[in-house]
Amino acid sequence: MHRKIAVAVSALLFALLAVAVTLVATMHDRSYPEQLSTKSIVNLDFASAGMDDAAAIRSLGALSDRLHIGLVKVAPDLGGDQTGQVFVKVGTEGSFPERIRRFGNDQDATVRGKEALEHSYASGEYLVTGSTTGLPEFKSWLTSHRVITKWNDNNLAGTLRLVVKQGSFATSLLAATALMVSLVLYWLSVKARGRALRALAGVSGWRIQYEDLTGFLIAVLTGALAVDLLAIVWTGFAQGWTFVPKYLSILATFDIIVLIATMVFAVVMSAASWPGPAMLAKREPAVKSLRKVSMVLKGLTFVLVLAAVAPAVTAYTNARGSAEQQSHWKALADQVTISFQAGMGEDGFQQIMKQVGDVVGEAEKKDAVALSYTFDQEALDGVKLGKYDSLAILSPSWLRLMNKGATGATPGLTPLPTDQVPAGVKQYLGDSLGLWTRDKATGDAALRKVSFYHFAEAGKVPLASGGGGELSFPKDAIVMLVPDLHSTFNDDFLASAASSRNLVFTGLGPTQALLAAHDLQYKTTVRYAAEEGVLLAQFTAYFAWLQAVSLIALIIALLVSSLIAAFITAVLRAKRDFPLRLAGQQWREILADRVIIEWCVGIGLAAMIILLRRGDGAPLIAAAAVLGLLAAPVTHLLATRWTFENVSRRRL
Repeated sequence: MHRKIAVAVSALLFALLAVAVTLVATMHDRSYPEQLSTKSIVNLDFASAGMDDAAAIRSLGALSDRLHIGLVKVAPDLGGDQTGQVFVKVGTEGSFPERIRRFGNDQDATVRGKEALEHSYASGEYLVTGSTTGLPEFKSWLTSHRVITKWNDNNLAGTLRLVVKQGSFATSLLAATALMVSLVLYWLSVKARGRALRALAGVSGWRIQYEDLTGFLIAVLTGALAVDLLAIVWTGFAQGWTFVPKYLSILATFDIIVLIATMVFAVVMSAASWPGPAMLAKREPAVKSLRKVSMVLKGLTFVLVLAAVAPAVTAYTNARGSAEQQSHWKALADQVTISFQAGMGEDGFQQIMKQVGDVVGEAEKKDAVALSYTFDQEALDGVKLGKYDSLAILSPSWLRLMNKGATGATPGLTPLPTDQVPAGVKQYLGDSLGLWTRDKATGDAALRKVSFYHFAEAGKVPLASGGGGELSFPKDAIVMLVPDLHSTFNDDFLASAASSRNLVFTGLGPTQALLAAHDLQYKTTVRYAAEEGVLLAQFTAYFAWLQAVSLIALIIALLVSSLIAAFITAVLRAKRDFPLRLAGQQWREILADRVIIEWCVGIGLAAMIILLRRGDGAPLIAAAAVLGLLAAPVTHLLATRWTFENVSRRRL
């Protein structure tokens, strides 16, 4: 019977591990597309290179062709639901299929020619899909042109680095190991009496250890091989046999890590629980030596569950936040930003400011431009925001863009009376508006021309950060709403906001035509605003699922270890519990002392976790602790009743 239980628990563990590996394989294929034969990933940042995007992409394409490295740029598919990816050949060499299959539930990706990069930023993520012999020269070129790089290779170490930096991965392996150690404890518990009898009969200790551990390993491997075989066959039929070698390598790696950790614990626990002559002479239960180990394991898994609850829920919250963020990036799918030619210099910038201002004015008449410029506490250099997180300057068109279909003139905002705006903010804006506006009004005169709002609901209004255009979701912000961009702000401010991606224009073609009409087509380039943001928002859900699998494994480990600890305690207290029950005492009276002790220890551990996390996630930790502690009397009741029945039948 115990072999069947060991096989079943082992199969359950490796099934959870196979699910985790499926998520890891999905992330791996999303980072290193298998059907593109990806060798490496490199993130390039041309901010310090002094090259405009078009020149940088041309140089990369020439290097890719000359060195045969098959450089491919990763971009989001801005059509459809924006959950897919597009791979763009940077050079002209290399043969790729038009569509490639993706692992998991991701839609197939398309491969496009270098013309698709005409309106993309040069900075971003690139894949090396060709020969790696030319990479030293490629890296040397990047270094000489001051391009900031970050490399990741497609090998076992790269795969582990991809997920090790995520806490959910470490929790997965920890959960798997905790569950297997619980299984080791169960195995040693059921073998304890037989081990003691064989030791008394003079069987060699080494032989007993070897046979026990070998039997345990065979039971574990039986469950593991059965589950792994099913997982591999499912992967082949459901995903494609192309993905099986990579999936198998990741699965085998994780299995080996868990098995090695398990057998190390098994050897240590088996040696530590060896029945000594004194125990045998006193006719003490053979499982007595396992009691401390079982209690420590139960406490450890209890702590692990409590420590994992808040991060798991946070991961899900982040996944929902990421989905919401991605939906807002979708609103920017047809929005573009203006990029100025590299090397223009201050004089050149001064010369085109008037033209940029005219472009904004004409686009505003068509409701085709929006402004969002956000200052956080650091950017305000000591200005006190009070209870608010940031200060934002918005146009009504930004609110309409981010809240399509919403009713009202200011969706998501609530009026903020001027007298409730912090004094430091009013002073800062009063002075700054004199530099930013056309009429150069300052102080109260300038503030009377704008309206102030704050968020109607925490974190629901997306803002673009100043100087980069990335979306942010502060809990609450002071919003200065400007009714008209061109008549309010001077050309200097508008050109600066355009250069920092805080002005977005609607439509690639219309914006290009508008720039050409104002003789800016050779001095500016139009870029898609949402490419980097959509890619960034596509990954979080995978880590949330990995965290969920880890938490499930930890809960199962806690349940198994609790049952084993209760079983050992019941066996050790059988001489006390049996006569008390025969005398008519209720089970709750018999179990009261051990349950109360566990509750006190559990409450102390929960309080320790909450203090170590400085109160972060305290309600979740407390709720998990309550559920775990409520399980204690149940496990003790089941174990004690089982022991009573076996003592009654003289089987224990």
